[in-house]
Formats: sequence, C-alpha cells, structure tokens
Amino acid sequence: MNGCYGVGMNQNDTKVLPDENEWPREKSIRIILFADLRDSTDILLNFEKKMYKKKDGQSESDFDYGEFILDVHETSYRELYLNHNNTFAEIYGDGVMGVFPKDNTRYILENLYRLSKRMRGYNDTLSDNPWRPKIDLGFGLTVGEVSFVYYPMDQRFHPVGNCIHEAARIEGVSKLYDARILVSHRFFNYAKVEINSDPRFSYRFIDRAKLKDFKESVTLYEILVDNDPRFETKKRSSAIYYEAYSKYREKEWKAAREIFTAIYEEYGLGIGNVMAKRCDVLLASPPDYDWDGIWNFKQK
Repeated sequence: MNGCYGVGMNQNDTKVLPDENEWPREKSIRIILFADLRDSTDILLNFEKKMYKKKDGQSESDFDYGEFILDVHETSYRELYLNHNNTFAEIYGDGVMGVFPKDNTRYILENLYRLSKRMRGYNDTLSDNPWRPKIDLGFGLTVGEVSFVYYPMDQRFHPVGNCIHEAARIEGVSKLYDARILVSHRFFNYAKVEINSDPRFSYRFIDRAKLKDFKESVTLYEILVDNDPRFETKKRSSAIYYEAYSKYREKEWKAAREIFTAIYEEYGLGIGNVMAKRCDVLLASPPDYDWDGIWNFKQK
C-alpha cells in the first residue's frame, strides 16, 4: 500500500517494515473513515448454502465468499487505501478503516464519489442476476485526535483514539437512518464549504444522539452524492424532515409523528419510519421535563 502507515509491499511482494522514526507518536487531528459491508452475516450464510453462482460462458460454478470480498475491495475499497500519501488504512475482512490528514476533506469527498459510482456500476451489472449478492456499503466519518502505537506482534502501527470508535459507531447506525454516508458534525464542519460549492454533493440533517458508550452527543448528517438514485428525493425531503424534527424537539410528538410518517410514505425514506416509531416510544413513556431531544443509543 503505497504511502500508507503500516506494513507495505514492494514491487517484489516483499514485506517492507516501517521506519519507527517516521511515525507520528504525538496526538494529531485526523479524519477517520470507517466503511463496512452491510448484511455481511446473511450474505455469508447464503454462500455457505451455495446460493450464489458465477457464469463462465455457458457453464456455471460456485461463487465463494472470498471471491465476493475481493470484488468488494477491488470495486469499492480500492479508492480508500491505495496510493494515498500520509494515510493509514486497515482492512477488517469485509470492512476498512482509513485515517486521513485533516486537510484531506476534498480528497475524501472525491474518493467517496468515485467509490459510490463504482459500487452502483457493479450492482447495475447484476440487475438481472439473482445468483450474485450486490454490494451495499455504509460509511461513518468523524474528526478527532489520533496517535499511532507500534505493535510488535504484527509489526505494524495502529491508530488509537476515541474518534476511531466514534467513526465505527456512526457507520453502525447509518443503515438505521437509511443513510449511505453518515458523518459527525465535526467532519461536516470540515466539509460544508466543499459540499456547498460542488453541485454533485449535498447533505441532510439526521439527528442528535449519544452513541453507545459515549458520554457526549453528536449531531449527525448524511452526505448525499448525485450518483445515488435517491439524491433528489433526499434533498427535497430535507425541509419537511427538519420541520418534523423541530416538533420532535419541542415534545410535539404526535404532530411530529404525522410528518415523519408522511416522509416514509411519500418519499420512501426509512428514516421517516424510524423517527415515527421513536415518537410512539416517547408518547408512551415521556422523558423528564428537562429532556434535550438527544436520543441515547443502547446498541452499537
């Protein structure tokens, strides 16, 4: 991995150990990205049942999970961990984590754009093939202090910092919110100027919440890209969603529920259904008088 923190490979596929003097031991502000394959457990079980096939001319043969994961990395993750200077990347089976310099916002947005385009192109080729799983990725991004610690066991540096866990938690709830690229307010503040200046991108406010095992709340936004078929739909729904969320914050849960339900039914956005059910919970068991509208996640 050219230019990445960690153990690399040279042109002869020989392991290249890092020079310890080159690694930043002090904490520094970094952008953290965590990406993961959704529904990977179900996909793996289907592979074990030999439900997926690959076609070679007129013949068919089993398509195994290893080949699919290679497709995921070649089609999507490749944009995140190859040929990036001053960037750390770590692969976790069907997921990948990237740690970027804080001035790489434009660079990250461009990579996310290319990645989502490649993912959609891959899936479009499978539109008439029920015997291959599609690639469905979720992304979580934040900003925070990171230091690198050298582990003799695997002879690699690994990033350490609370923001590493935060990015993973954000990705973990992205599917719940029917969001592809979910980010914290910290990353959003870095990216807002870039997003507003490029018509290929937009954003929508999502929620204020405390992620599991976190004491401080985070404001969540979804970054939208125009190669998503629902790009315009999500943009159009932003104003009415914010209206519903404002009523939700003011404890007008019945009125908020009606609008959230309309968002789900009229726009087909899952976040409307999620928030409508949340209103039902609050109506059935109202919080204390000093409730601040922040939702506490009990699960990752």
